Parts: sequence; structure tokens; C-alpha cells
Amino acid sequence: MKKTILLSLAVMAATVAMGQNARMSVTPNMGAQLQQRQMSNIDPIQAKRGIAMPKAEGATQDYITEQPEGELKTYVRSGENMTAVMGGIVDGSQVGRAMNIVFAPDGKTVWFDKIISATTATFGWIKGEIEGNKIVIEPGQYAWYYDYGTYYTAYSVERIVPNPDGDATNYDTYLTAEGNIEFAMGEDGSLTLLPGEDGVAAIGLIRRTTDEFLVEYGYDGKWLGYGDQNTVYTPFEANFNEGPAEGTELQDFAMTYDLYVNSTERAGHLTKGAIVGDKIYIQGASQNLKNAWLVGTINGDKVTVDKQLAGLLDGYYTYFVGGEIVSQYNEETQQDEYFYAPIEQMTFDYNAETRTLTSDNCLLVANDQNMLAEGYMKVAFNPYEDVAAQPATPIVGEDYLPYNVESGSCFVTVYVPCQDVDGNYIDASKLTYSVYVDDELFTFDPSFYFYFNEPKTVVEYGFIDDYRFQNLGGGRVAIEINAEPQRTIGVKSFYAGGDTVTESEMGLFYIGQSGVSDIQAKAVAGVRYYNLSGQSSDKPFDGINIVVTTHTDGTTTATKVIK
Repeated sequence: MKKTILLSLAVMAATVAMGQNARMSVTPNMGAQLQQRQMSNIDPIQAKRGIAMPKAEGATQDYITEQPEGELKTYVRSGENMTAVMGGIVDGSQVGRAMNIVFAPDGKTVWFDKIISATTATFGWIKGEIEGNKIVIEPGQYAWYYDYGTYYTAYSVERIVPNPDGDATNYDTYLTAEGNIEFAMGEDGSLTLLPGEDGVAAIGLIRRTTDEFLVEYGYDGKWLGYGDQNTVYTPFEANFNEGPAEGTELQDFAMTYDLYVNSTERAGHLTKGAIVGDKIYIQGASQNLKNAWLVGTINGDKVTVDKQLAGLLDGYYTYFVGGEIVSQYNEETQQDEYFYAPIEQMTFDYNAETRTLTSDNCLLVANDQNMLAEGYMKVAFNPYEDVAAQPATPIVGEDYLPYNVESGSCFVTVYVPCQDVDGNYIDASKLTYSVYVDDELFTFDPSFYFYFNEPKTVVEYGFIDDYRFQNLGGGRVAIEINAEPQRTIGVKSFYAGGDTVTESEMGLFYIGQSGVSDIQAKAVAGVRYYNLSGQSSDKPFDGINIVVTTHTDGTTTATKVIK
């Protein structure tokens, strides 16, 4: 498999606003993912008991879940936050997060939505009162509440202070503090969280419950692991792009892009667009924010796209922004690593006759913390027509993990191109594929493939369950096959374009080319596991492992394992 890219969504440490020198690690169009997906609908203590927290439709406590009456004002947050994860507390930043506040008609009452920045799944509006140049919030209001019938659990918003004896793995590095929560109202409209008498400006969620288990083990009245400190809310005008005038005819455009650095393989997805005067409008460039409009300006044979607000994603104001690829040599891994570097303006070459746009730039979907949701290399837009086309031949077995008797399965990588045999983009939503083991059509049985409700012989393009079908990036999928191939693993794709189903040539992987028989015939002296950073262990790492097996005859072999 191509390894010219980082197979990670990790972003280089950068909490400043996106700028020329900010860099984001390249992930080859894995799409629909932020670096930090929130787990705020999970109580870490309850999760240890195997209980996912339900929604609160059954709540009997009188707390506000619907937006109150009044003037809604939008803000952008700054400051630090704390987030509970399984195993401890992660310190982070509020930069770029949205904040909604309603000012009631009485001129005195104020309502805060999702006042704790990292808990986007809480739904209680928190009430404050304007007193002079301050907003005062009475502590103990519920951001979340659920009545289980015989007991209840609630998350209460309160002031918190550091616990000098706390342990992050025990979720008690902060304690409840006495006193009201207060915000100073600035002349510029900003709101600043004020410190208490202890000098700490922090608020958090405290668990309040009558659950006998939680009470017995001391979790009632304990910090939940979520909090904000040194918070400032700054007024923010959320100016989202509008599309062309109502009634404008929209055209299908195929948005295509390279799968990895220096790629000859491309992927894509469909968008809608229109060219009106000196403006081009594209809807669907972001696969997360499908309704967002990307707007460019035509100037002769060029189209320029400035940084522009795309929408709200996971509570962050998220932007379309241009980018370029920069490289850095990693001494530890002895490999080049590639990063997206944001640029001030993205430029396309524009052909007015064919209505096509091509660029050597990248299109990024990211927020002001440089958390990357989507990154597309060498983007092009071409008018698209739904016609019958023969799909290109799949590539099978760039990596292969041989059959394991204990698991009763093997792993093979599969790449199904979103292109026809002539290299033209085909609609991925109309693309499927089947797997063949030793020339026999393979059936994915629900007893092994738990995400399927019934036996399947045809799989939708892009299906991932992060278990039997694992996303390796670059359009590659590692599929676990619960069979022992003797000769070949094949993949054939099917395309339902133009009301006609066409099929590709069979892509084949020959088992013998891996030398598996020779490997299995030798006695094993030892095994070491290496992750992609070059670290070694006698046990597998989570994710991708390079397994180096030393045999009794002194030879070594290496295979790839996905744990």
C-alpha cells in the first residue's frame, strides 16, 4: 500500500488561528471526521459499567430543553477546556467553538446554550440574570437530567477549582467550589468568566444522582470530567454563503481529487453548481456540511476562492480554506511526512468553454484550531452526466495478512476506483463490489459480519465498520475474510450508471505471491510488533502493526496486522 502519507488525523500542535505557517497532517480524504470527536453523551463512570447514557425524553425534572423566547446572539469562545475520555482527562482549547445566548424580552434574563464547551450532547439552557455590568448564574442548574423511575442522574453546572490530591484517571482533578458563576459584560459585547474568591475562573459539570451504586462509591457530587476555564465569549457574525438566486438552474459537477501525495489515482463525489456572472457556486464540496456553498470569483481564466465560513461542525465554526502540501523528514521513522499548510487564497484554472476547474491547490475543511475535517488534494470540478460506463479494475492485495487458524480469517486490502476504464469519474453512490475466494462468490454472513442484517454478496462502495472493514485511507479498505483462500482472492465492482449495470474486470490477488506456504512451514523463534512510528513491542499495538517473525533457521519475515 502507498505509504507516502501519514495515516493519522492527528494535527500538529497549533491552537492559534489558522495562518500561513499552520500545518495539518495529511489524511487522504478519509472524510467526515474531526481530530477530536466528542464523547460527551457518555458518562465515563457509567461507561465503565457498560451503560451508554440515554437521551432525556423521559425527564421529569423541570429544566429548559427548548430555546427560550428572546433575541438569539451568537458568539465564538476562547479559553481552555477539560474533556473526559476513557482513562483520564484531556486538556484542550475552546478556540473556534460556537456559543448561543438568548437575551429575554424582560431585559434582565439571559439563557446560555451548552455552556460547557466540550459537552455538545447536553441540552439544558442555563439561566442567568443581568446585574449591572455582570451576568450572574445561580449554580446547581441542570445541563442534563434523566429520571430512570427508581432513581435519577443529573449533570449540574457549578464553579470548580483544582483538586491538589486529584487523579485524572479517577476524574477528580477538580472539585466543586462555592459561589455563583459570574460573567463580566464588556463594552464590546464580550462576556468574560470571572474568578471566584479563590482566584480560579472555571466551571464544570457535577454529577448529582440517587443511583445507589454511584452514591455508594462516592460518585454523587463528583466532577464529571468536563469543564471550561478562563472563558471569553466574543460576539460573532456567522455570515454563511448563500447560493445563487432562487430559480437558477443547477448542474451536476464531479469534484475529483488525488488519493495521496503524488498520486496517479483519484477519487471524487458529486456536487451541484452554477456559474452566474463572475461567480461560481458549488454545493456539496464538503461531505460533512453538504448544504454549504463554496463560492469562487471568476477573473478571465482563473477562479479564486478565499477562506470562507462553511458551517457548524461538532460545535465549531468550520471553514473552507485553500492549502498546499509541505513535507518534513522524520528522523525517527526515516520517512518523509506530508502536511497541509493553509494558504490565503485557492486558485483554479478555469475553462469557460468546458466549464471545468482544475487546481494544484488543496481544499481543506477545518476550524480555527486547525482541526481538519476534510482535505482534498489537486481538486478539480467537471460537469457530470449520468451515463453507463465500465468501472476500472479493482486493486486487491497490496497488503495481505495470511489465514490465521485461531481467528479463522485473513485480511486483504481492497481498492475500488471511482473511475471508469478511461479514467473518468463515476458516481461513487452507484458503485458496489463483490469478493470472490478461489473463484467462488463470497457471502458476508451476519454471524461474523455483525453490521450486516442479512447475508450479503454485494457491498456498497465506501462501507466501513472499523471492525471487519477497516479504513486505511487513500481509498483502501482492509477486509477480514472468514475463509482460507488456497489460490486467489478476487474483487469485481459494479456500476449502475445511466440506468445500466456494468461490471469491471476481476481484480485478483494470488495467494502464492506472498510466500505464505514457506513462512508457515518454518518454526518460529520469536515475534516483534512495530507500529508506524517505529516503536516495538512483544504485544500488538492498537491499529496497524508490522509483525517481524524470526524463524529458527535465522530468517525473518514481515507482515502487516491490523488490530
